[in-house]
This record gives sequence, structure tokens and C-alpha cells, in this order.
Amino acid sequence: MDEQEKINQDITDENSNVPAPIGGDPPSDELMLVADGELPTDKEERTPAEPDAITMYEADQTDNTMHGGYASVKGTPVSARRDNKLVWIVIAIMTVMCIAVGICSAVITARLVQKGIKPAEINTNGVVQQNVAAVVTARKSSIVEIRCGTLTSSGIVMKRDGKNAIVLTNAHAIAQYVSNTAVEPRVRFYGYDDYFADVDVVGYDGHYDVAVLSVAVDDDLVISDLDGAESGDVFSPDVDFLEGDYVVSIGNAMSMGVAAYDGIISRKSELLECSELFGVGGRKVVPVFRTTAVINAGMSGGGVFDMSGRLIGLGTYRMSNTAGVDTDGGVETDVENTGFATPMSIVYPVYKRILASEGGAVGLFTVNVGKTTSAIGRLDMPMLGINCEYKGFNLTVTNVNGDDKRIKPDDVITKIGDYTVTKQADGLNAYSDICAVAGQLLRYHRQGSGKALAITVMRGDAKLTFTFDGFKYAI
Repeated sequence: MDEQEKINQDITDENSNVPAPIGGDPPSDELMLVADGELPTDKEERTPAEPDAITMYEADQTDNTMHGGYASVKGTPVSARRDNKLVWIVIAIMTVMCIAVGICSAVITARLVQKGIKPAEINTNGVVQQNVAAVVTARKSSIVEIRCGTLTSSGIVMKRDGKNAIVLTNAHAIAQYVSNTAVEPRVRFYGYDDYFADVDVVGYDGHYDVAVLSVAVDDDLVISDLDGAESGDVFSPDVDFLEGDYVVSIGNAMSMGVAAYDGIISRKSELLECSELFGVGGRKVVPVFRTTAVINAGMSGGGVFDMSGRLIGLGTYRMSNTAGVDTDGGVETDVENTGFATPMSIVYPVYKRILASEGGAVGLFTVNVGKTTSAIGRLDMPMLGINCEYKGFNLTVTNVNGDDKRIKPDDVITKIGDYTVTKQADGLNAYSDICAVAGQLLRYHRQGSGKALAITVMRGDAKLTFTFDGFKYAI
């Protein structure tokens, strides 16, 4: 090596960007890095980096700014004490956040417990057998057992109202209380096999056979909010169903505990004649739907649910066969596969009116239904002095005996509020749901605060609408 080559070699060794490794061979030209981070080609001139940009370390050298690797770019040193301080600040912030989240979770949980929880959703895409099981699982815990004197029956937990649970049931379930208030009803919730809770009677209506109870409960009792803002149409006066639809009835069957039975809707809407309640005597006619889902003794006040878990009816009546009772060995027997439920179109407005009442028997805008030669029946509005009968599927006015004579005999009632009385199914088959029509009228009351009752009629070819300001929407 001549003198000039020796000088160039010394310059390269002093300014190399790659530190000499500890032991082993020196790096080759292909692994040498230049200051701008690019790898030079063989044809490019290898320009030495600016001095002091990169520090080279020998085996026995150290640098307080180095946290790993062979080398680090020179910069402002950061002390270990400052690193520790940052760590403790982060830990403190995370601790405060965890405490805040815990407090918020506790508050939210307590609030949900006070208000009830959203009812379980039902998967409606499966086969019927799977849906029956899903409905039973989701709704069984909402059914309670009721004892009142010597009577046992069922009820449905609708919602939590502060420290109380609101229970919907039949009025005849508390018949002994109505005749003697010293006989207090008691309720046992599903899963609490050893405890009956005392209840207060919020109110009842004997004609439509609906009652509402209030039960003081512990905060840890989980209650599905069937009658709540997040329940959607789980509990609605407008829930609809068809004949042949599968349903599930759940109640305290034969006083042997809560049980479920499946069946179908046998008849969507009909009129049932039965005895008046509470020693009034006589007979009454009530709107119901018929089902093959069993409604045994003890299931009165229990629920009838569709395959989406919607509450469509209150299990109320069962039919008994008395033929042959007066003969030797004759006994009264239940008619198989024939139960009757009060539909939500009737139950809902009565339930809401009871909740808004001051207790005891509730006076409603009474709607009387009755059987006639018509296949559907008769519907009277005594508060308005109007009597109607279904003729050819049309709800036709037969008599007007009130002071308001605007509606006249032979007028055909086509709408009550926004509800269309007569519906055309497929252009061929007309039908009318007398339960829904009666339920629409029950939504109005003298003490209502909503829209006034409007009734639309056809008088010949003329469509006329009459408003009754004395009766307003009340649910």
C-alpha cells in the first residue's frame, strides 16, 4: 500500500457510519450505511458522513442515552427518575378511571334493577318446536302463583315500579278479597319456592275480569319489563295474530307450579257467555279468542304468548261439559282442547285504566257485546246511546236512544278513531274483529286527556265523521 492509499484508509476508519463489531470480521462495503440512510452502489462515490453525526462505540464504552442495540443517535438525555414519574402518573390515572367505571356500573345496574330489564328476544327463524322452547325459557320467569283465601291462580309480572312489582291477573283470582278485604292475596315469584309475598290490590274490573296487584320486592329480584319503553310490541293493544298460529299458555296449572302448554289459535275472535262476578248474579257476554293451548284450573291470570314471545292474551276461561251431570254417575268434565283467553285489545286498555285509577273497582266506558243471529254479534255503546249489530260484516247502527242524534239508524260504522272497523282481506273475504272494535272503544273515557273520540260512518254514499268531545283517549 502506497502512502496515499494509507491516508484514505485511515480517513474511512475514523468516519465510518457502522461501528466496529466486537470481535469478528469488519463489515463489508455492502453493509456499510451512509449518513442519509441509503445503500450506495458500486459505481457511486462513497462519501464519508459528517463527523459527530453518529457515535462509534468500542467494547468498553457506555452511553447513558443508549437503551439497546449497538448505537443510538445523540439527543437530550432522559433520566430514569423522569421515566418512573411518568409510569406512576399513568398508573394513578388508570386507577382513577377504574374506580369511576366501577361506580358508574354500580349506578347503572341499580337503575336497571329498579326499572326492570328488557325482555329476552325470541328467535323467530327456527322451527316451531324450537320456538316453543325459546318462548317458555324467556317468559316462564314472568309468571307468578297467586293465593287468595282458598283460591289459587296465576299472574304475570309486567314491570318494576320503584320497590314494587306490578302483576296483571284475572279479577276472579281475588274474588274472596273483593267480598272480604281481610282475605289478602299473596304472590310467589318463579324460583322462590319457599316464599309468598304480601300484595296490595291496585284495582280491578269485574266485567272484563282484569285485576292489577302491587308487590314489594327486593332489589336483587330480576324482573322483565314487559310493560316498558324498551319492550317494543311485547305488550301492546295492537298485537295481531291469525287463526292457526302457534301459541304457548303458561300458568300455575292445577296449583302444581308454573307449567307451559302449546297449541294454536282455534278462533281469533268470538263472544263467550259466562257468569257475572262478585255475587252480581246473571250472565254476561265477553269478547275472547279460543285456543287449544291448555288453560287448566289454576292457570287463570296466566299468559298466552305467540312464537315471538308477545303477550297476546290473558288465560281466563275454560269450558266444562255438564251433559249427564244429573244422571247416575254423571260428572262435570273439562272440554278438551278448548280454552278461552281475553285478548290484549281488551286487557291493555283495562289494565292501563286500573293503573291510573284510585283503587278498587274501576268504572270504564262500558261496551256491551252480545250474541244475535249474526255470525259476529252485537255491540252497544250505552254511554253514547248507540246500539249496533253486524249485518253482512258491516257494523250497522240499529237504534239511537241518547241525546246526541247525529248518528242515525242504518248508518254503517267504518272507523273508530284511526281503526278501520271492517277490513277487506284479499278482495274476496271481508272480516271484522269484534274484540278489537270493543277494545278501541275502551281506550276512551270521560277523564281521558288525549284526542276526542271520532266515529266515521257511511250514510248511503256519504262519509261522515262525528266527534264526541266528552270522551277522550285515556291510555
